[in-house]
Amino acid sequence: MSDEPKNTNETENKDIAVNDKTEKTVVASKPWDEARVVVFLIGICLLIEGLLIYYQAGSSQVLVAGTTGLGGLVMMLMAWLLPFEDDETEDDESSSDENEEELESDSEKTKQVSDIPQSKIPTEERPVVADTSEKKEDKPVEELQKKKLNAEEAESLKESDKPQKEELTWFQRLSFGLTKTREGFIGKLKKLVFGTTKIDADLMDELEETLFEADVGVKTTEELLDNLKKKVEEEEIKDPNVIYESLRDQLRNKLAKYTEPPRFNANGLTVFIIIGVNGVGKTTTIAKLANKYKKDGKKVILAAGDTFRAAAIDQISIWGERAGVEVIRGQEGGDPGALVFDAIHAAKKREADLLIIDTAGRMHVKANLMAELNKVMKIVKKESDGGPHEIFLVLDATTGQNAVQQAKQFNEIIPITGLVVTKLDGTAKGGVLFAVEEELNAPVKFIGVGEKMDDLMPFEPEKFLEALFNDDTDKKKESDYKIVK
Repeated sequence: MSDEPKNTNETENKDIAVNDKTEKTVVASKPWDEARVVVFLIGICLLIEGLLIYYQAGSSQVLVAGTTGLGGLVMMLMAWLLPFEDDETEDDESSSDENEEELESDSEKTKQVSDIPQSKIPTEERPVVADTSEKKEDKPVEELQKKKLNAEEAESLKESDKPQKEELTWFQRLSFGLTKTREGFIGKLKKLVFGTTKIDADLMDELEETLFEADVGVKTTEELLDNLKKKVEEEEIKDPNVIYESLRDQLRNKLAKYTEPPRFNANGLTVFIIIGVNGVGKTTTIAKLANKYKKDGKKVILAAGDTFRAAAIDQISIWGERAGVEVIRGQEGGDPGALVFDAIHAAKKREADLLIIDTAGRMHVKANLMAELNKVMKIVKKESDGGPHEIFLVLDATTGQNAVQQAKQFNEIIPITGLVVTKLDGTAKGGVLFAVEEELNAPVKFIGVGEKMDDLMPFEPEKFLEALFNDDTDKKKESDYKIVK
Protein backbone atom coordinates (compact mmCIF):
# COMPACT_ATOMS: atom_id res chain seq x y z
CA MET A 1 0.00 0.00 0.00
CA SER A 2 2.88 2.33 0.75
CA ASP A 3 4.48 1.87 -2.69
CA GLU A 4 1.47 3.17 -4.61
CA PRO A 5 1.54 6.67 -3.19
CA LYS A 6 5.25 6.92 -3.86
CA ASN A 7 4.72 5.95 -7.48
CA THR A 8 1.99 8.47 -7.89
CA ASN A 9 4.19 11.19 -6.36
CA GLU A 10 7.06 10.27 -8.65
CA THR A 11 4.83 10.39 -11.72
CA GLU A 12 3.45 13.77 -10.64
CA ASN A 13 6.97 15.13 -10.17
CA LYS A 14 7.94 13.85 -13.58
CA ASP A 15 4.90 15.53 -15.13
CA ILE A 16 5.77 18.80 -13.43
CA ALA A 17 9.35 18.57 -14.68
CA VAL A 18 8.14 17.85 -18.18
CA ASN A 19 5.75 20.82 -18.01
CA ASP A 20 8.57 23.08 -16.83
CA LYS A 21 10.73 21.96 -19.71
CA THR A 22 7.97 22.51 -22.24
CA GLU A 23 7.24 25.96 -20.81
CA LYS A 24 10.93 26.84 -21.04
CA THR A 25 11.10 25.65 -24.59
CA VAL A 26 7.97 27.65 -25.40
CA VAL A 27 9.44 30.76 -23.78
CA ALA A 28 12.69 30.25 -25.62
CA SER A 29 10.95 29.68 -28.90
CA LYS A 30 8.81 32.80 -28.62
CA PRO A 31 9.65 35.28 -31.41
CA TRP A 32 11.05 38.68 -30.45
CA ASP A 33 8.98 41.71 -31.32
CA GLU A 34 10.40 44.59 -33.32
CA ALA A 35 11.20 46.83 -30.34
CA ARG A 36 13.15 44.09 -28.57
CA VAL A 37 15.21 43.38 -31.72
CA VAL A 38 15.98 47.08 -32.18
CA VAL A 39 17.17 47.42 -28.55
CA PHE A 40 19.38 44.33 -28.91
CA LEU A 41 20.96 45.62 -32.14
CA ILE A 42 21.62 49.04 -30.60
CA GLY A 43 23.36 47.30 -27.69
CA ILE A 44 25.60 45.35 -30.09
CA CYS A 45 26.47 48.56 -31.95
CA LEU A 46 27.40 50.35 -28.70
CA LEU A 47 29.52 47.42 -27.57
CA ILE A 48 31.40 47.36 -30.88
CA GLU A 49 31.83 51.14 -30.78
CA GLY A 50 33.37 50.92 -27.29
CA LEU A 51 35.83 48.32 -28.51
CA LEU A 52 36.76 50.45 -31.53
CA ILE A 53 37.31 53.53 -29.36
CA TYR A 54 39.68 51.59 -27.12
CA TYR A 55 41.45 50.05 -30.10
CA GLN A 56 42.03 53.41 -31.83
CA ALA A 57 42.59 55.75 -28.89
CA GLY A 58 44.24 53.37 -26.45
CA SER A 59 44.35 53.93 -22.70
CA SER A 60 43.66 57.68 -23.02
CA GLN A 61 39.98 56.99 -23.78
CA VAL A 62 39.46 54.02 -21.50
CA LEU A 63 36.62 55.71 -19.60
CA VAL A 64 34.68 56.64 -22.76
CA ALA A 65 35.25 53.23 -24.33
CA GLY A 66 34.23 51.43 -21.14
CA THR A 67 31.07 53.53 -20.66
CA THR A 68 29.97 53.00 -24.26
CA GLY A 69 30.66 49.28 -24.18
CA LEU A 70 28.93 48.89 -20.80
CA GLY A 71 25.85 50.72 -22.09
CA GLY A 72 25.69 48.41 -25.09
CA LEU A 73 26.04 45.33 -22.86
CA VAL A 74 23.23 46.55 -20.58
CA MET A 75 20.89 47.08 -23.53
CA MET A 76 21.66 43.58 -24.86
CA LEU A 77 20.90 42.05 -21.46
CA MET A 78 17.65 44.04 -21.18
CA ALA A 79 16.52 42.82 -24.58
CA TRP A 80 17.45 39.25 -23.68
CA LEU A 81 16.22 38.97 -20.09
CA LEU A 82 13.13 41.22 -19.81
CA PRO A 83 9.91 39.10 -19.68
CA PHE A 84 7.50 38.95 -22.57
CA GLU A 85 4.01 40.41 -22.34
CA ASP A 86 2.54 36.91 -22.44
CA ASP A 87 4.24 36.12 -19.16
CA GLU A 88 2.44 39.00 -17.51
CA THR A 89 -0.85 37.86 -18.94
CA GLU A 90 -0.17 34.35 -17.64
CA ASP A 91 0.38 35.82 -14.17
CA ASP A 92 -2.89 37.70 -14.52
CA GLU A 93 -4.63 34.51 -15.58
CA SER A 94 -3.22 32.58 -12.61
CA SER A 95 -4.39 35.30 -10.21
CA SER A 96 -7.82 35.25 -11.85
CA ASP A 97 -7.94 31.47 -11.44
CA GLU A 98 -7.17 31.85 -7.75
CA ASN A 99 -9.95 34.42 -7.43
CA GLU A 100 -12.36 32.06 -9.14
CA GLU A 101 -11.40 29.26 -6.73
CA GLU A 102 -12.05 31.56 -3.77
CA LEU A 103 -15.42 32.51 -5.21
CA GLU A 104 -16.32 28.87 -5.70
CA SER A 105 -15.42 28.10 -2.10
CA ASP A 106 -17.52 31.02 -0.89
CA SER A 107 -20.46 29.82 -2.97
CA GLU A 108 -20.18 26.32 -1.47
CA LYS A 109 -20.28 27.84 2.02
CA THR A 110 -23.38 29.83 1.16
CA LYS A 111 -25.01 26.68 -0.18
CA GLN A 112 -24.29 24.90 3.07
CA VAL A 113 -25.84 27.74 4.99
CA SER A 114 -28.86 27.76 2.69
CA ASP A 115 -29.43 24.06 3.36
CA ILE A 116 -30.19 24.84 7.01
CA PRO A 117 -33.97 24.86 7.61
CA GLN A 118 -35.44 28.34 7.68
CA SER A 119 -37.24 27.58 10.91
CA LYS A 120 -33.93 27.23 12.79
CA ILE A 121 -32.64 30.59 11.58
CA PRO A 122 -33.77 33.49 13.74
CA THR A 123 -35.36 36.17 11.60
CA GLU A 124 -35.97 39.82 12.34
CA GLU A 125 -38.72 41.84 10.81
CA ARG A 126 -37.19 44.51 8.59
CA PRO A 127 -38.90 47.10 6.50
CA VAL A 128 -39.08 46.15 2.87
CA VAL A 129 -36.91 48.45 0.82
CA ALA A 130 -37.43 48.50 -2.94
CA ASP A 131 -34.39 48.20 -5.14
CA THR A 132 -34.12 51.62 -6.72
CA SER A 133 -30.53 51.45 -7.89
CA GLU A 134 -31.52 51.27 -11.55
CA LYS A 135 -34.07 54.03 -11.14
CA LYS A 136 -31.48 56.22 -9.44
CA GLU A 137 -29.19 55.77 -12.40
CA ASP A 138 -31.92 56.45 -14.94
CA LYS A 139 -33.40 59.40 -13.07
CA PRO A 140 -30.58 61.93 -13.71
CA VAL A 141 -30.57 61.06 -17.42
CA GLU A 142 -34.32 61.50 -17.66
CA GLU A 143 -34.16 64.79 -15.77
CA LEU A 144 -31.40 66.09 -18.06
CA GLN A 145 -33.38 65.13 -21.15
CA LYS A 146 -36.46 66.86 -19.76
CA LYS A 147 -34.45 69.98 -18.93
CA LYS A 148 -32.92 69.98 -22.41
CA LEU A 149 -36.35 69.65 -24.03
CA ASN A 150 -37.74 72.41 -21.84
CA ALA A 151 -34.83 74.69 -22.74
CA GLU A 152 -35.31 74.02 -26.45
CA GLU A 153 -39.04 74.66 -26.16
CA ALA A 154 -38.37 77.89 -24.27
CA GLU A 155 -35.94 79.07 -26.96
CA SER A 156 -38.40 78.23 -29.72
CA LEU A 157 -41.14 80.10 -27.87
CA LYS A 158 -38.84 83.11 -27.43
CA GLU A 159 -38.01 83.11 -31.13
CA SER A 160 -41.68 82.84 -32.03
CA ASP A 161 -42.51 85.70 -29.65
CA LYS A 162 -39.87 87.94 -31.23
CA PRO A 163 -41.32 90.27 -33.85
CA GLN A 164 -40.01 89.08 -37.20
CA LYS A 165 -38.46 91.73 -39.39
CA GLU A 166 -40.61 92.35 -42.42
CA GLU A 167 -38.87 92.95 -45.71
CA LEU A 168 -39.12 96.56 -46.81
CA THR A 169 -41.01 97.33 -49.99
CA TRP A 170 -39.40 99.05 -52.93
CA PHE A 171 -40.90 102.39 -51.95
CA GLN A 172 -39.91 102.02 -48.27
CA ARG A 173 -36.29 101.30 -49.21
CA LEU A 174 -36.33 104.26 -51.60
CA SER A 175 -37.84 106.55 -49.00
CA PHE A 176 -35.33 105.44 -46.37
CA GLY A 177 -32.42 105.93 -48.79
CA LEU A 178 -33.50 109.48 -49.58
CA THR A 179 -33.71 110.52 -45.92
CA LYS A 180 -30.68 112.83 -46.02
CA THR A 181 -31.78 114.55 -49.21
CA ARG A 182 -35.32 114.90 -47.89
CA GLU A 183 -34.14 116.41 -44.60
CA GLY A 184 -31.49 118.63 -46.20
CA PHE A 185 -33.28 119.80 -49.33
CA ILE A 186 -37.04 119.32 -49.00
CA GLY A 187 -37.01 119.99 -45.23
CA LYS A 188 -35.34 123.37 -45.72
CA LEU A 189 -37.65 124.13 -48.62
CA LYS A 190 -40.75 123.50 -46.51
CA LYS A 191 -39.50 125.53 -43.57
CA LEU A 192 -38.60 128.37 -45.89
CA VAL A 193 -41.92 128.47 -47.76
CA PHE A 194 -44.30 127.66 -44.91
CA GLY A 195 -42.37 129.80 -42.45
CA THR A 196 -43.29 133.11 -44.08
CA THR A 197 -46.47 135.08 -44.75
CA LYS A 198 -45.40 137.00 -47.83
CA ILE A 199 -43.76 136.26 -51.14
CA ASP A 200 -41.01 138.76 -51.98
CA ALA A 201 -37.49 139.03 -53.37
CA ASP A 202 -35.93 137.83 -50.10
CA LEU A 203 -37.93 134.62 -50.27
CA MET A 204 -36.79 134.05 -53.84
CA ASP A 205 -33.15 134.60 -52.87
CA GLU A 206 -33.44 132.10 -50.05
CA LEU A 207 -35.12 129.61 -52.39
CA GLU A 208 -32.23 130.02 -54.82
CA GLU A 209 -29.70 129.38 -52.07
CA THR A 210 -31.55 126.23 -50.95
CA LEU A 211 -31.62 124.86 -54.51
CA PHE A 212 -27.91 125.52 -54.94
CA GLU A 213 -27.10 123.73 -51.70
CA ALA A 214 -28.97 120.67 -52.97
CA ASP A 215 -26.84 120.76 -56.17
CA VAL A 216 -29.85 121.20 -58.40
CA GLY A 217 -27.53 123.17 -60.67
CA VAL A 218 -27.37 126.74 -61.95
CA LYS A 219 -29.29 126.14 -65.16
CA THR A 220 -32.09 124.19 -63.49
CA THR A 221 -32.33 126.62 -60.55
CA GLU A 222 -32.63 129.66 -62.79
CA GLU A 223 -35.28 127.95 -64.88
CA LEU A 224 -37.29 126.93 -61.82
CA LEU A 225 -37.21 130.40 -60.24
CA ASP A 226 -38.02 132.21 -63.52
CA ASN A 227 -41.11 130.05 -64.01
CA LEU A 228 -42.08 130.56 -60.36
CA LYS A 229 -41.74 134.38 -60.53
CA LYS A 230 -43.75 134.50 -63.73
CA LYS A 231 -46.54 132.42 -62.19
CA VAL A 232 -46.64 134.57 -59.04
CA GLU A 233 -46.90 137.78 -61.07
CA GLU A 234 -49.47 136.48 -63.53
CA GLU A 235 -51.73 134.80 -60.97
CA GLU A 236 -50.96 137.24 -58.12
CA ILE A 237 -50.18 134.36 -55.78
CA LYS A 238 -49.78 135.11 -52.08
CA ASP A 239 -50.27 131.65 -50.56
CA PRO A 240 -46.89 129.93 -49.79
CA ASN A 241 -48.53 126.53 -50.35
CA VAL A 242 -48.88 127.38 -54.03
CA ILE A 243 -45.14 128.08 -54.32
CA TYR A 244 -44.32 124.75 -52.74
CA GLU A 245 -46.71 122.84 -55.02
CA SER A 246 -45.47 124.74 -58.09
CA LEU A 247 -41.84 123.80 -57.38
CA ARG A 248 -42.81 120.14 -56.90
CA ASP A 249 -44.72 120.08 -60.21
CA GLN A 250 -41.82 121.66 -62.09
CA LEU A 251 -39.36 119.12 -60.69
CA ARG A 252 -41.70 116.27 -61.66
CA ASN A 253 -41.97 117.55 -65.22
CA LYS A 254 -38.20 117.79 -65.54
CA LEU A 255 -37.65 114.21 -64.41
CA ALA A 256 -40.49 112.80 -66.50
CA LYS A 257 -39.15 114.50 -69.64
CA TYR A 258 -36.32 111.99 -70.04
CA THR A 259 -38.01 108.80 -68.78
CA GLU A 260 -36.96 105.78 -70.83
CA PRO A 261 -36.50 102.12 -69.77
CA PRO A 262 -33.31 100.21 -70.70
CA ARG A 263 -33.24 98.92 -74.28
CA PHE A 264 -32.94 95.19 -74.99
CA ASN A 265 -32.23 93.25 -78.17
CA ALA A 266 -35.34 91.23 -78.97
CA ASN A 267 -33.45 89.02 -81.45
CA GLY A 268 -30.54 87.83 -79.34
CA LEU A 269 -27.73 89.01 -77.11
CA THR A 270 -28.03 92.41 -75.41
CA VAL A 271 -24.78 94.24 -74.58
CA PHE A 272 -24.40 96.88 -71.86
CA ILE A 273 -21.17 98.88 -71.50
CA ILE A 274 -20.52 100.44 -68.08
CA ILE A 275 -18.18 103.45 -67.86
CA GLY A 276 -17.14 105.91 -65.15
CA VAL A 277 -14.23 107.12 -63.09
CA ASN A 278 -12.72 105.06 -60.28
CA GLY A 279 -14.48 105.13 -56.93
CA VAL A 280 -18.05 105.81 -58.08
CA GLY A 281 -19.24 102.24 -57.43
CA LYS A 282 -18.94 100.97 -61.01
CA THR A 283 -18.07 97.35 -60.17
CA THR A 284 -20.74 96.99 -57.49
CA THR A 285 -23.28 98.55 -59.88
CA ILE A 286 -22.43 95.87 -62.46
CA ALA A 287 -22.99 93.14 -59.86
CA LYS A 288 -26.31 94.67 -58.80
CA LEU A 289 -27.47 94.91 -62.41
CA ALA A 290 -26.52 91.26 -62.93
CA ASN A 291 -28.41 90.27 -59.78
CA LYS A 292 -31.52 92.20 -60.86
CA TYR A 293 -31.72 90.77 -64.37
CA LYS A 294 -30.91 87.26 -63.17
CA LYS A 295 -33.90 87.50 -60.83
CA ASP A 296 -35.94 88.63 -63.83
CA GLY A 297 -35.12 85.29 -65.47
CA LYS A 298 -32.36 86.39 -67.84
CA LYS A 299 -29.07 84.57 -68.33
CA VAL A 300 -26.38 87.16 -67.53
CA ILE A 301 -22.62 87.05 -68.22
CA LEU A 302 -20.06 89.62 -67.08
CA ALA A 303 -16.92 90.63 -68.98
CA ALA A 304 -13.96 91.78 -66.85
CA GLY A 305 -12.82 94.45 -69.31
CA ASP A 306 -10.94 96.53 -66.71
CA THR A 307 -7.47 95.09 -67.29
CA PHE A 308 -5.76 98.34 -66.32
CA ARG A 309 -6.47 98.68 -62.58
CA ALA A 310 -4.75 96.26 -60.19
CA ALA A 311 -7.07 93.59 -58.72
CA ALA A 312 -10.04 94.83 -60.79
CA ILE A 313 -10.43 91.39 -62.40
CA ASP A 314 -10.45 89.64 -59.02
CA GLN A 315 -12.93 92.17 -57.66
CA ILE A 316 -15.51 91.67 -60.40
CA SER A 317 -15.00 87.89 -60.20
CA ILE A 318 -15.90 87.97 -56.50
CA TRP A 319 -18.98 90.08 -57.20
CA GLY A 320 -19.93 87.72 -60.02
CA GLU A 321 -19.84 84.78 -57.59
CA ARG A 322 -22.05 86.67 -55.15
CA ALA A 323 -24.54 87.45 -57.89
CA GLY A 324 -24.35 83.87 -59.18
CA VAL A 325 -23.33 84.74 -62.74
CA GLU A 326 -20.43 83.71 -64.97
CA VAL A 327 -17.49 86.08 -65.48
CA ILE A 328 -15.33 86.08 -68.63
CA ARG A 329 -11.89 87.21 -67.50
CA GLY A 330 -8.39 87.59 -68.92
CA GLN A 331 -4.94 88.56 -67.69
CA GLU A 332 -4.11 91.77 -65.86
CA GLY A 333 -2.60 94.24 -68.31
CA GLY A 334 -4.08 92.37 -71.28
CA ASP A 335 -5.89 93.82 -74.29
CA PRO A 336 -9.46 94.75 -73.26
CA GLY A 337 -10.58 94.72 -76.89
CA ALA A 338 -9.54 91.09 -77.32
CA LEU A 339 -11.29 90.15 -74.08
CA VAL A 340 -14.52 91.87 -75.17
CA PHE A 341 -14.34 90.02 -78.51
CA ASP A 342 -14.00 86.67 -76.71
CA ALA A 343 -16.74 87.58 -74.23
CA ILE A 344 -19.27 88.40 -76.96
CA HIS A 345 -18.66 85.12 -78.76
CA ALA A 346 -18.71 83.16 -75.49
CA ALA A 347 -22.02 84.78 -74.51
CA LYS A 348 -23.53 83.89 -77.90
CA LYS A 349 -22.28 80.30 -77.61
CA ARG A 350 -23.83 80.00 -74.12
CA GLU A 351 -27.07 81.56 -75.42
CA ALA A 352 -26.91 84.35 -72.84
CA ASP A 353 -29.52 87.12 -72.79
CA LEU A 354 -27.32 89.91 -71.42
CA LEU A 355 -23.60 90.69 -71.48
CA ILE A 356 -22.45 93.46 -69.14
CA ILE A 357 -18.98 94.79 -69.95
CA ASP A 358 -16.84 96.42 -67.28
CA THR A 359 -14.32 99.01 -68.43
CA ALA A 360 -11.32 100.66 -66.84
CA GLY A 361 -12.08 103.63 -64.62
CA ARG A 362 -10.80 106.59 -66.58
CA MET A 363 -10.86 110.33 -66.71
CA HIS A 364 -11.67 112.09 -69.95
CA VAL A 365 -8.17 113.64 -70.01
CA LYS A 366 -6.41 110.24 -70.35
CA ALA A 367 -6.16 109.91 -74.09
CA ASN A 368 -4.84 106.33 -74.12
CA LEU A 369 -7.72 105.01 -72.02
CA MET A 370 -10.28 106.91 -74.07
CA ALA A 371 -8.76 105.42 -77.23
CA GLU A 372 -9.12 101.96 -75.69
CA LEU A 373 -12.77 102.67 -74.94
CA ASN A 374 -13.39 103.69 -78.54
CA LYS A 375 -11.75 100.44 -79.66
CA VAL A 376 -14.06 98.45 -77.38
CA MET A 377 -17.05 100.33 -78.82
CA LYS A 378 -16.07 99.42 -82.39
CA ILE A 379 -15.64 95.74 -81.50
CA VAL A 380 -19.06 95.62 -79.80
CA LYS A 381 -20.71 97.28 -82.82
CA LYS A 382 -19.08 94.83 -85.21
CA GLU A 383 -19.52 91.57 -83.28
CA SER A 384 -22.94 92.08 -81.65
CA ASP A 385 -26.36 92.55 -83.16
CA GLY A 386 -26.97 96.30 -82.91
CA GLY A 387 -24.82 96.74 -79.81
CA PRO A 388 -23.98 98.37 -77.58
CA HIS A 389 -27.63 98.62 -76.63
CA GLU A 390 -26.89 100.71 -73.56
CA ILE A 391 -23.89 102.77 -72.44
CA PHE A 392 -24.36 103.54 -68.77
CA LEU A 393 -22.31 106.22 -67.06
CA VAL A 394 -22.06 105.62 -63.30
CA LEU A 395 -22.01 108.79 -61.17
CA ASP A 396 -21.47 109.29 -57.44
CA ALA A 397 -24.21 111.53 -56.01
CA THR A 398 -21.98 112.62 -53.12
CA THR A 399 -19.69 114.49 -55.54
CA GLY A 400 -22.48 116.90 -56.46
CA GLN A 401 -21.65 119.22 -59.36
CA ASN A 402 -18.43 117.30 -60.07
CA ALA A 403 -20.63 114.42 -61.22
CA VAL A 404 -22.36 116.78 -63.65
CA GLN A 405 -19.02 117.91 -65.09
CA GLN A 406 -17.85 114.31 -65.49
CA ALA A 407 -21.05 113.45 -67.35
CA LYS A 408 -20.68 116.40 -69.73
CA GLN A 409 -17.08 115.52 -70.57
CA PHE A 410 -17.76 111.83 -71.12
CA ASN A 411 -20.76 112.65 -73.29
CA GLU A 412 -18.59 114.75 -75.61
CA ILE A 413 -16.55 111.62 -76.48
CA ILE A 414 -19.02 108.75 -76.10
CA PRO A 415 -22.79 108.82 -76.73
CA ILE A 416 -24.14 108.06 -73.23
CA THR A 417 -27.60 106.47 -73.34
CA GLY A 418 -28.34 106.37 -69.61
CA LEU A 419 -27.14 107.34 -66.15
CA VAL A 420 -26.75 105.33 -62.95
CA VAL A 421 -26.60 107.61 -59.90
CA THR A 422 -25.20 105.80 -56.84
CA LYS A 423 -24.82 106.59 -53.10
CA LEU A 424 -27.97 108.69 -52.87
CA ASP A 425 -28.38 107.36 -49.33
CA GLY A 426 -25.13 108.99 -48.24
CA THR A 427 -25.72 112.58 -49.31
CA ALA A 428 -28.09 115.51 -49.01
CA LYS A 429 -27.26 116.50 -52.60
CA GLY A 430 -29.95 114.41 -54.29
CA GLY A 431 -30.82 117.40 -56.44
CA VAL A 432 -27.93 116.42 -58.71
CA LEU A 433 -30.38 114.14 -60.58
CA PHE A 434 -32.24 117.17 -61.89
CA ALA A 435 -29.04 118.90 -62.97
CA VAL A 436 -27.39 115.99 -64.73
CA GLU A 437 -30.42 115.14 -66.83
CA GLU A 438 -30.72 118.76 -67.96
CA GLU A 439 -27.05 118.98 -68.92
CA LEU A 440 -26.91 115.70 -70.87
CA ASN A 441 -30.46 115.31 -72.14
CA ALA A 442 -30.01 111.68 -71.06
CA PRO A 443 -32.29 109.84 -68.63
CA VAL A 444 -31.38 108.50 -65.21
CA LYS A 445 -32.19 104.80 -65.54
CA PHE A 446 -31.03 103.42 -62.18
CA ILE A 447 -30.40 104.85 -58.72
CA GLY A 448 -28.47 103.34 -55.82
CA VAL A 449 -29.81 103.91 -52.30
CA GLY A 450 -27.73 101.40 -50.31
CA GLU A 451 -24.98 98.79 -50.31
CA LYS A 452 -27.11 95.64 -50.60
CA MET A 453 -27.72 93.80 -53.85
CA ASP A 454 -31.36 94.89 -54.01
CA ASP A 455 -30.58 98.56 -53.33
CA LEU A 456 -30.10 99.39 -57.02
CA MET A 457 -33.51 100.37 -58.38
CA PRO A 458 -34.93 101.34 -61.76
CA PHE A 459 -35.55 105.06 -61.71
CA GLU A 460 -39.26 105.97 -61.61
CA PRO A 461 -39.73 109.76 -61.43
CA GLU A 462 -43.18 109.66 -59.80
CA LYS A 463 -42.07 107.27 -57.05
CA PHE A 464 -38.84 109.17 -56.58
CA LEU A 465 -40.62 112.49 -56.05
CA GLU A 466 -43.21 110.87 -53.78
CA ALA A 467 -40.43 109.48 -51.58
CA LEU A 468 -38.47 112.74 -51.77
CA PHE A 469 -41.41 114.93 -50.71
CA ASN A 470 -42.68 112.42 -48.17
CA ASP A 471 -42.98 114.35 -44.87
CA ASP A 472 -41.75 112.19 -42.00
CA THR A 473 -42.34 114.95 -39.43
CA ASP A 474 -46.09 115.25 -40.20
CA LYS A 475 -45.66 118.98 -40.71
CA LYS A 476 -48.09 119.46 -43.56
CA LYS A 477 -49.86 122.69 -42.63
CA GLU A 478 -48.74 126.26 -42.34
CA SER A 479 -49.62 126.21 -38.63
CA ASP A 480 -47.06 123.46 -38.06
CA TYR A 481 -44.18 125.80 -38.83
CA LYS A 482 -42.90 128.91 -37.13
CA ILE A 483 -44.25 131.92 -39.03
CA VAL A 484 -41.76 134.69 -39.72
CA LYS A 485 -43.55 138.06 -40.05
